Amino acid sequence: MSDDEIWDEDQWEAFLREHDRHLDRYMGLLYGFLSKFPPPDKEAPLSEHRAWEQHLQEFLFEKGLEPEDGLFSFLPDDEDVTSDWEEAPLAHPLSISSGNPPSDSSFRALVVYQQALQLTNVVLAWANDLPVEVKDSTLVHFCTLVTQIAGNIAKGHGIGLERDMIGGNIACLKRGLFAANEALRLLGEMQKAEYLHPAKYLAFYEQTFEVRNNVGVYIQDLRARFDLGID
Repeated sequence: MSDDEIWDEDQWEAFLREHDRHLDRYMGLLYGFLSKFPPPDKEAPLSEHRAWEQHLQEFLFEKGLEPEDGLFSFLPDDEDVTSDWEEAPLAHPLSISSGNPPSDSSFRALVVYQQALQLTNVVLAWANDLPVEVKDSTLVHFCTLVTQIAGNIAKGHGIGLERDMIGGNIACLKRGLFAANEALRLLGEMQKAEYLHPAKYLAFYEQTFEVRNNVGVYIQDLRARFDLGID
Protein backbone atom coordinates (compact mmCIF):
# COMPACT_ATOMS: atom_id res chain seq x y z
CA MET A 1 0.00 0.00 0.00
CA SER A 2 1.35 3.41 -0.96
CA ASP A 3 1.51 6.34 1.45
CA ASP A 4 -1.33 8.00 -0.48
CA GLU A 5 -3.61 5.07 0.38
CA ILE A 6 -2.79 5.01 4.10
CA TRP A 7 -5.46 6.57 6.29
CA ASP A 8 -4.45 8.92 9.07
CA GLU A 9 -6.28 9.08 12.40
CA ASP A 10 -8.76 11.70 11.13
CA GLN A 11 -9.85 9.47 8.26
CA TRP A 12 -10.17 6.56 10.65
CA GLU A 13 -12.27 8.66 13.02
CA ALA A 14 -14.65 9.52 10.17
CA PHE A 15 -14.84 5.82 9.30
CA LEU A 16 -15.62 4.89 12.92
CA ARG A 17 -18.36 7.52 13.14
CA GLU A 18 -19.97 6.11 10.01
CA HIS A 19 -19.59 2.61 11.42
CA ASP A 20 -21.33 3.74 14.63
CA ARG A 21 -24.19 5.18 12.61
CA HIS A 22 -24.51 1.96 10.65
CA LEU A 23 -24.35 -0.15 13.81
CA ASP A 24 -27.03 1.96 15.51
CA ARG A 25 -29.35 1.34 12.57
CA TYR A 26 -28.53 -2.36 12.60
CA MET A 27 -29.19 -2.68 16.33
CA GLY A 28 -32.43 -0.74 16.00
CA LEU A 29 -33.64 -3.13 13.31
CA LEU A 30 -32.48 -6.12 15.33
CA TYR A 31 -34.27 -4.91 18.47
CA GLY A 32 -37.48 -4.39 16.52
CA PHE A 33 -37.25 -7.89 15.06
CA LEU A 34 -36.52 -9.51 18.43
CA SER A 35 -39.46 -7.75 20.06
CA LYS A 36 -41.78 -9.42 17.52
CA PHE A 37 -39.93 -12.66 16.90
CA PRO A 38 -37.89 -13.76 19.94
CA PRO A 39 -35.35 -16.53 19.30
CA PRO A 40 -36.31 -20.14 20.08
CA ASP A 41 -35.42 -21.68 23.42
CA LYS A 42 -32.01 -23.30 23.66
CA GLU A 43 -33.70 -26.70 23.96
CA ALA A 44 -35.56 -26.22 20.66
CA PRO A 45 -34.49 -28.36 17.68
CA LEU A 46 -31.65 -27.06 15.56
CA SER A 47 -34.01 -26.85 12.58
CA GLU A 48 -36.14 -24.35 14.50
CA HIS A 49 -33.09 -22.22 15.26
CA ARG A 50 -32.05 -22.30 11.62
CA ALA A 51 -35.52 -21.32 10.44
CA TRP A 52 -35.57 -18.39 12.86
CA GLU A 53 -32.12 -17.25 11.76
CA GLN A 54 -33.16 -17.47 8.11
CA HIS A 55 -36.19 -15.31 8.91
CA LEU A 56 -33.91 -12.75 10.57
CA GLN A 57 -31.53 -12.69 7.61
CA GLU A 58 -34.37 -12.23 5.14
CA PHE A 59 -35.71 -9.37 7.25
CA LEU A 60 -32.31 -7.64 7.32
CA PHE A 61 -31.82 -8.20 3.58
CA GLU A 62 -35.14 -6.45 2.98
CA LYS A 63 -33.81 -3.49 4.96
CA GLY A 64 -30.74 -3.28 2.73
CA LEU A 65 -28.21 -5.06 4.95
CA GLU A 66 -25.84 -7.66 3.58
CA PRO A 67 -23.91 -10.38 5.49
CA GLU A 68 -20.71 -8.33 5.39
CA ASP A 69 -22.59 -5.51 7.11
CA GLY A 70 -22.47 -7.35 10.39
CA LEU A 71 -24.85 -10.30 10.33
CA PHE A 72 -23.95 -12.78 12.98
CA SER A 73 -25.18 -16.20 13.94
CA PHE A 74 -27.62 -16.78 16.77
CA LEU A 75 -27.25 -20.54 16.65
CA PRO A 76 -26.13 -22.16 19.92
CA ASP A 77 -22.36 -22.47 20.18
CA ASP A 78 -20.89 -25.96 20.04
CA GLU A 79 -18.65 -25.08 22.94
CA ASP A 80 -17.99 -22.14 25.20
CA VAL A 81 -14.89 -20.14 24.47
CA THR A 82 -12.98 -19.47 27.65
CA SER A 83 -9.65 -17.89 28.40
CA ASP A 84 -7.16 -19.17 30.93
CA TRP A 85 -5.12 -15.98 30.67
CA GLU A 86 -3.86 -14.60 33.94
CA GLU A 87 -2.77 -11.00 34.36
CA ALA A 88 0.92 -10.42 33.77
CA PRO A 89 2.87 -8.37 36.30
CA LEU A 90 2.77 -4.62 35.76
CA ALA A 91 5.80 -2.93 34.26
CA HIS A 92 6.23 0.40 32.50
CA PRO A 93 2.76 1.71 31.58
CA LEU A 94 3.46 1.60 27.84
CA SER A 95 5.50 -1.57 27.75
CA ILE A 96 4.59 -5.08 26.69
CA SER A 97 4.55 -7.42 29.66
CA SER A 98 6.91 -10.37 29.60
CA GLY A 99 4.54 -12.80 31.31
CA ASN A 100 3.42 -15.92 29.49
CA PRO A 101 0.53 -15.94 28.66
CA PRO A 102 -0.46 -13.56 27.13
CA SER A 103 1.67 -13.32 24.01
CA ASP A 104 3.22 -10.00 23.12
CA SER A 105 0.67 -9.65 20.30
CA SER A 106 -2.28 -9.60 22.72
CA PHE A 107 -3.91 -6.39 23.90
CA ARG A 108 -3.90 -7.98 27.35
CA ALA A 109 -0.12 -7.65 27.34
CA LEU A 110 -0.33 -3.86 27.16
CA VAL A 111 0.23 -2.50 30.63
CA VAL A 112 -1.87 0.57 29.83
CA TYR A 113 -4.71 -1.88 29.14
CA GLN A 114 -4.03 -3.77 32.36
CA GLN A 115 -4.20 -0.53 34.32
CA ALA A 116 -7.45 0.48 32.64
CA LEU A 117 -8.91 -2.97 33.32
CA GLN A 118 -7.84 -2.79 36.94
CA LEU A 119 -9.59 0.57 37.24
CA THR A 120 -12.74 -0.94 35.72
CA ASN A 121 -12.71 -3.86 38.14
CA VAL A 122 -12.20 -1.65 41.19
CA VAL A 123 -14.90 0.83 40.21
CA LEU A 124 -17.49 -1.81 39.31
CA ALA A 125 -16.83 -3.81 42.48
CA TRP A 126 -17.38 -0.65 44.51
CA ALA A 127 -20.51 0.35 42.58
CA ASN A 128 -22.03 -3.12 42.80
CA ASP A 129 -21.79 -3.02 46.59
CA LEU A 130 -23.71 0.27 46.84
CA PRO A 131 -27.42 0.22 47.74
CA VAL A 132 -29.62 0.40 44.66
CA GLU A 133 -31.41 3.52 45.86
CA VAL A 134 -28.23 5.66 45.83
CA LYS A 135 -27.20 4.78 42.27
CA ASP A 136 -28.00 7.94 40.36
CA SER A 137 -27.53 8.60 36.64
CA THR A 138 -24.16 10.28 37.22
CA LEU A 139 -22.79 7.18 38.91
CA VAL A 140 -24.11 4.91 36.15
CA HIS A 141 -22.61 7.14 33.45
CA PHE A 142 -19.29 7.23 35.31
CA CYS A 143 -19.14 3.42 35.46
CA THR A 144 -19.99 3.18 31.76
CA LEU A 145 -17.22 5.59 30.82
CA VAL A 146 -14.66 3.73 32.91
CA THR A 147 -15.42 0.47 31.10
CA GLN A 148 -14.97 2.20 27.75
CA ILE A 149 -11.33 3.06 28.43
CA ALA A 150 -10.06 -0.52 28.46
CA GLY A 151 -12.51 -1.48 25.72
CA ASN A 152 -11.18 1.11 23.31
CA ILE A 153 -7.57 0.22 24.07
CA ALA A 154 -8.38 -3.39 23.18
CA LYS A 155 -10.26 -2.42 20.01
CA GLY A 156 -7.43 -0.19 18.88
CA HIS A 157 -4.83 -2.87 19.42
CA GLY A 158 -7.03 -5.27 17.48
CA ILE A 159 -6.95 -2.96 14.47
CA GLY A 160 -3.18 -3.21 14.48
CA LEU A 161 0.21 -1.57 14.79
CA GLU A 162 1.11 -1.68 11.09
CA ARG A 163 1.47 1.72 9.50
CA ASP A 164 -1.61 1.30 7.30
CA MET A 165 -3.73 0.41 10.36
CA ILE A 166 -2.19 2.42 13.17
CA GLY A 167 -4.44 5.41 12.47
CA GLY A 168 -7.42 3.25 13.45
CA ASN A 169 -5.62 2.20 16.61
CA ILE A 170 -5.08 5.86 17.50
CA ALA A 171 -8.70 6.74 16.70
CA CYS A 172 -9.92 4.11 19.16
CA LEU A 173 -7.42 5.25 21.78
CA LYS A 174 -8.72 8.81 21.43
CA ARG A 175 -12.17 7.50 22.28
CA GLY A 176 -10.69 5.88 25.37
CA LEU A 177 -8.97 9.16 26.22
CA PHE A 178 -12.26 11.03 25.87
CA ALA A 179 -13.96 8.49 28.15
CA ALA A 180 -11.22 8.94 30.76
CA ASN A 181 -11.54 12.73 30.66
CA GLU A 182 -15.31 12.52 30.99
CA ALA A 183 -14.94 10.05 33.87
CA LEU A 184 -12.71 12.56 35.67
CA ARG A 185 -15.27 15.29 35.07
CA LEU A 186 -18.07 13.17 36.51
CA LEU A 187 -15.93 12.28 39.50
CA GLY A 188 -15.84 16.00 40.25
CA GLU A 189 -19.65 16.07 40.16
CA MET A 190 -19.82 13.01 42.43
CA GLN A 191 -17.25 14.29 44.91
CA LYS A 192 -19.81 15.43 47.49
CA ALA A 193 -22.24 12.57 46.97
CA GLU A 194 -23.02 10.65 50.15
CA TYR A 195 -22.11 7.34 48.52
CA LEU A 196 -18.58 8.48 47.61
CA HIS A 197 -16.28 8.66 50.64
CA PRO A 198 -13.51 11.30 50.30
CA ALA A 199 -10.79 8.65 50.50
CA LYS A 200 -12.50 6.61 47.79
CA TYR A 201 -12.90 9.71 45.64
CA LEU A 202 -9.19 10.49 45.94
CA ALA A 203 -8.21 6.91 45.08
CA PHE A 204 -10.50 6.84 42.04
CA TYR A 205 -9.32 10.24 40.87
CA GLU A 206 -5.64 9.34 41.14
CA GLN A 207 -6.11 6.01 39.37
CA THR A 208 -8.27 7.47 36.59
CA PHE A 209 -5.88 10.41 36.19
CA GLU A 210 -2.94 8.03 35.80
CA VAL A 211 -4.76 5.87 33.27
CA ARG A 212 -5.83 8.97 31.32
CA ASN A 213 -2.26 10.23 31.17
CA ASN A 214 -0.89 6.87 30.08
CA VAL A 215 -3.45 6.57 27.30
CA GLY A 216 -2.42 10.04 26.15
CA VAL A 217 1.26 9.13 26.16
CA TYR A 218 0.51 5.90 24.28
CA ILE A 219 -1.30 7.93 21.60
CA GLN A 220 1.76 10.12 21.21
CA ASP A 221 3.97 7.04 20.95
CA LEU A 222 1.81 5.59 18.18
CA ARG A 223 1.75 8.90 16.35
CA ALA A 224 5.53 8.90 16.39
CA ARG A 225 5.55 5.35 14.99
CA PHE A 226 3.17 6.45 12.24
CA ASP A 227 5.25 9.51 11.34
CA LEU A 228 8.43 7.47 11.25
CA GLY A 229 6.84 4.72 9.18
CA ILE A 230 7.53 2.06 11.81
CA ASP A 231 5.52 -1.18 11.73
